[in-house]
Amino acid sequence: GIDNTRSSSFLRSALHSSSAVGRSGVRLQRQQQQQQLQLTRSYGATTGSAVSAGSVSMMERAGRFKARAAVNKFEVQDEGVKQKTFVVGASGRLGQRIVAELANSGQEVVCAGRSVSKLQSIVSEMVSEGRLNRDSKDQIQFTTVDVETDSPQSIKNAIGDCKAVVSAIGTAESNIFDTTGPSRIDGDGAIRVVEAAKLAGVDHMVMITALGTGKKMFSLPAGLLNLFWGVLYHKKRAEDALVSSGLPYTIIRPGGMERPQDDFKYTHNLECYSADSLSGGVVSRRQVAELVSAVVSNPSLSKDSCVEVIAQTPEFAPNRTMPDALAATIQVMGIQG
Repeated sequence: GIDNTRSSSFLRSALHSSSAVGRSGVRLQRQQQQQQLQLTRSYGATTGSAVSAGSVSMMERAGRFKARAAVNKFEVQDEGVKQKTFVVGASGRLGQRIVAELANSGQEVVCAGRSVSKLQSIVSEMVSEGRLNRDSKDQIQFTTVDVETDSPQSIKNAIGDCKAVVSAIGTAESNIFDTTGPSRIDGDGAIRVVEAAKLAGVDHMVMITALGTGKKMFSLPAGLLNLFWGVLYHKKRAEDALVSSGLPYTIIRPGGMERPQDDFKYTHNLECYSADSLSGGVVSRRQVAELVSAVVSNPSLSKDSCVEVIAQTPEFAPNRTMPDALAATIQVMGIQG
């Protein structure tokens, strides 16, 4: 099957083993941000924007970090928007968790994949394991979609009256020797979904790609994923198609998801960063699925934006609700946009 989270176990392991460098950099950034946040509180700044690179005075740094302080102080109200949501790549390890989180939150979900019987089996298994509430199962429908062979019009027909589309597709790690897999699936297949969503006139499209898609494509350790037949390049093609489509969108670039298990959320808190901020870090699939559910329920918090997500210990990342985590997206110094 197609699974955005299984591009390559070898490369994911390399990303994880190298992520200590990324984590140390994030810790330094976090320490700097905490110092700037303290300055904000000390000086009582009331206006400002994200901190940028270069030499600035203490008062200037305090003022520019006002927005960050305000987000830390006040909770974001959950919009609770209900949208019938089409999830393509629903049979993958990330996709099935997205389906569960959406259904458990009360959203009506259409699962799309190559095999309806496989999707039905996965949903039943999630119920038996307690990952999906038994009552929530009634919120789920099934349809057949093959992003490699189906036309945008065919996929549009499968989307039907759904108001949101979530793309969690990607080349499976079992196909590591399939040299054209990333091009066919992560690139062309995801672009077909974008075209179909535009034809369907949906209100929101969410695309999950990977850390390193974009300006950090050749930075380590995230850039190691490109050894898998240029997968980050092809994911970027899909991102660009979504951005230029005119659809309201949210792009989520998670860190390495190969090793963290579902209970990772109990020891590590999710944190969001602006696009092209990070080149290393890890996060669990469950945390990413929870974030996707929050994005669907709170579309205004991340409309027309790209966020990069990792999870860190409470020392560096406070425990927040997912809407709060979105609202508190960190603008790393020197990164604008």
